[in-house]
Parts: sequence; C-alpha cells; structure tokens
Amino acid sequence: MADSHRPSQLPSQLPPLLSTHLPRSRASRRPLGRTLLMRLVALMLATSLVSCASAWDRVREQERIFALKTARTQTGRGQCANALKSLDRAQARIDLGAYSRESTAARARCYEKLGFTEFAAAHRRMLDDFYAEEPMAYPTADGASVFRVKTVPAGGFSRPPSWLKMPAPRYTPYAQRSKIVGRVVVSFELAGNNRPRKIRILEMPHPLLASWAVEAIASAQPKKKEDDPILMPGERYVTTFLFEWRWAKEAPSEPLDS
Repeated sequence: MADSHRPSQLPSQLPPLLSTHLPRSRASRRPLGRTLLMRLVALMLATSLVSCASAWDRVREQERIFALKTARTQTGRGQCANALKSLDRAQARIDLGAYSRESTAARARCYEKLGFTEFAAAHRRMLDDFYAEEPMAYPTADGASVFRVKTVPAGGFSRPPSWLKMPAPRYTPYAQRSKIVGRVVVSFELAGNNRPRKIRILEMPHPLLASWAVEAIASAQPKKKEDDPILMPGERYVTTFLFEWRWAKEAPSEPLDS
C-alpha cells in the first residue's frame, strides 16, 4: 500500500521530442546573440556607406549643374577658353539628354572663336551626323549607348602612318567617376603639312569622349624623320580610342566592326 503512494521516477533519458523543446542555457544563447549583433552592425555600416555615396553623388551633380550654368554664361560672353574648361565638367554625366547637342554646338563656336579651325569643323560634323534629326545621340543612363554615323564614304580607310605621333586623349576624373566609358572611332585625312584635317567621328558612346578624341587627332604631329613621307591625295585614315574607367589610349588595331 505504501508503494502505491511513492512518486513515479523519471526515466533516465527523456524522449527525443521532449528534449528538443527544453530551453537553452545562457551559455548556448551567447553565440547566436553575438552573430545577430554582428549582422546588425554590418547592415548599419552598409546602409551608412550607401547614404554617403548618395550624398556625394548629389554634391557632384550640384557641381556639374553649376558648371553647366557657368559654361552657358561664359560662352554667351565670348569667354571661350574658360567655357571649354567648364564644359569638361558640365558634360560629365552619362545621361546628358538634350545638353548633348547644346554642349557640342557650344564647343564648335568656342573652338572657332579661339582659332582652332579643325576642332571647330569636326564638331560641326558631329552636329550634322548625330544631332540633325531624330533620334539624336542622347546617351542613356545605363552607359550602353553606341552611336554611329548613318553614311560612311566608300573606298575604305587606312591605318594612321607610323610616323604620325598621336597623343593620348584627355580623360578627367569627373568623367571617370561618372563612369563614362566606351570606344570612339575617328577618321581623318592628312594635309600637305602632315597635320590631320577633315576629322570626323564615326562612332561614339558619349559626346564628351568624342570631343577629347577630336582634340587628340587634331593635336597629332609627325615624328622626326629623315625623308618626307609620301601621301596619297585624298587618302583617309581611321583610328580608335578606348576610354576604360581609369585610362584612355589610342588603339589603332581595334577591330572596327566589333
């Protein structure tokens, strides 16, 4: 009878289902809490970095808009040397929109006023080839735009002669930070003084890169040589410039149909 009132003894091992529902000790909860804290800190850091990047983007865009307004004022006043510097900053945006045409026309006027006739003529050709009719060469925000002339003279092109020294095109930090990259294909002829003329942009991703390619071509000079080169009248040459994130260079062997 006494045995009937003895409390029942727990088995030495709990069933698996019951064991899984036992609360964890403080020691076992510490790693989980530390992991959650580290993830929270990483998330806060990432959010902070994104916010900082957005803030810097806004600051740079405000600077660019100020340069755009300054370029308009300087161009209107005939202060072309300063206007060209401001245009370098004002055009440093991928999705340039209608300002693509306006800025190209401003460069043409300023180059003409400063006496850079080949620079000016090349930009007038850009206006005829890319901004005379719809759709105009307005780069898109994804940076994938490629614009080509609709008609190319028959007869083909030759590579630039080896004795023609071609400088590397300019490529400012503003354009690099704005991720304006791509390929510019340029054709030209050589005058009797071995200097480029009739410069024409055949392909471009952005008008700012095209302007810098024109500057490089127009600044090319013959290297020192013993004999004068023999030039074929009317021979046309073509070369390519690559703008890639942190550098820009001539790439004459770049395939033209890629």
